[in-house]
Amino acid sequence: MITGGKLRPIAIASARRSELLPDVPTFMESGLDYRTGTWFGLLAPAKTPGTIVDQLHHASVGVLQDPGVRAKIVEQGAEVVASSPAEFRAFIKDETERLAGVIRGAGISLD
Repeated sequence: MITGGKLRPIAIASARRSELLPDVPTFMESGLDYRTGTWFGLLAPAKTPGTIVDQLHHASVGVLQDPGVRAKIVEQGAEVVASSPAEFRAFIKDETERLAGVIRGAGISLD
């Protein structure tokens, strides 16, 4: 509907602009701190040896670099991020803190 001109988007709720809609600003660019989305990642038990984590990371990045896989992901409106295990750990920590603030700010009780 957007590409057909029947729907005009005003913003997207992500940290960065979409590859599919590069001319549509984010809500953050419009002055509203509103971000939402879905993400996927691989997790392993805490005591998994680093060599195994490295092998899993290398294999998954290899899949995400495949042009066909990458195209399918982008075609569905998602962003391909192949971060390091440390970057993904930091992302999860940041998202947990950010969303905990949203929950507290909304007065939602977790009891």
